[in-house]
Amino acid sequence: MRRLIGSIRVSLCRVCVVAAMLMASAAPAPAQNIFQRLDLDKLRLEGFGAVVGPVSPSSVVSTQSYGVQADYGEIVPHLRVGFSASFWSSRYSDRTVEQFITQLEQSLSNPDDSIKFSRVKVSTISLEADLRYTPIKSHSAVQPYLGGGLGLHVVNAESKLIHGTFVESALDNIGTGISAIAGVAFLPTHRVSVGIEARYTVLGTLRFGTVRAGGMFHFTRPKTTKVSTP
Repeated sequence: MRRLIGSIRVSLCRVCVVAAMLMASAAPAPAQNIFQRLDLDKLRLEGFGAVVGPVSPSSVVSTQSYGVQADYGEIVPHLRVGFSASFWSSRYSDRTVEQFITQLEQSLSNPDDSIKFSRVKVSTISLEADLRYTPIKSHSAVQPYLGGGLGLHVVNAESKLIHGTFVESALDNIGTGISAIAGVAFLPTHRVSVGIEARYTVLGTLRFGTVRAGGMFHFTRPKTTKVSTP
């Protein structure tokens, strides 16, 4: 429990430091503070939706990812803020586990001893904040976008093979990750948008690409305002 709390504190500190660096890099004019320039005080929940799609982590069997997303509007023209939460669960590939067992058996004092194979399950819960740039005019029915994200990821690994060992402690992780985002949103109606998005996330040694498709309902979107969707 102490290790878990300590990891959360370190991760939150990292997020705060990165956020502070990003805000400082904006270099606002002396007579205009950063909040006025970016209109952060105007951010509000403008839309909420759900997404689903395949995820392909490194050394892990591909699986499905499920999540929700929220749109909080623009901070400057063409640049929107969004938040998302997602979950996926899978297992390390048999080849990866077999290689790990082989390395362990090489360290055994008795060459006749062996280690029984057992699959290693892994799951991830992610909370992310995104910035998305849309170059197309606000009234366009098709809006591509590019962006990046910063997130807090909780990784949990379970198996009889590693239960109670330092390996399980090493695989269990709470850390910050960064993501690159590219997608396109379609606006069939004033209140509803649908879209598809590709996302690549780097979290320490764990890296995974995700393709998400979903929809979003917009609460108070003006007809001339751009929309970001998964």
